[in-house]
Amino acid sequence: MGMESFGGRQDVKSEINVTPLVDVCLVLLIIFMVVTPMLQKGKPVLLPQTENPGKKPESQNELLISVQSDKTIFIDTKWYPDKEFAAKMKELGERSASKDVLIKADRTLQYGEVRNVMRMIKEGGFDKVALVTEKKGEQ
Repeated sequence: MGMESFGGRQDVKSEINVTPLVDVCLVLLIIFMVVTPMLQKGKPVLLPQTENPGKKPESQNELLISVQSDKTIFIDTKWYPDKEFAAKMKELGERSASKDVLIKADRTLQYGEVRNVMRMIKEGGFDKVALVTEKKGEQ
């Protein structure tokens, strides 16, 4: 009586169950949404805060300069003393002066110290220089 139901042929589903795929995709999306703002290029600094910071252009044609609170200057993540930094900017300016230069300066630095870095960049032959800031209350 009951044996026939066990040995009988059952219908095979040929549909793909996409629920686990959607679950995995949503988890990955959430992870990327949380991690992406934490990714910071260059050396970490406490950026100055403004009410309405301009949108930073993301392009391959940019050079990132970081100036930490102890006045150390980095091009991307490589440290340069003042004299070597000026020489390196001249070298980079001769090769690719069309690059946009982004300066991430620590908020505890005085304006004159940041202005000195900007002067060295300008003497290197770069025309487009921008200061990176963050919106108030983000940190």
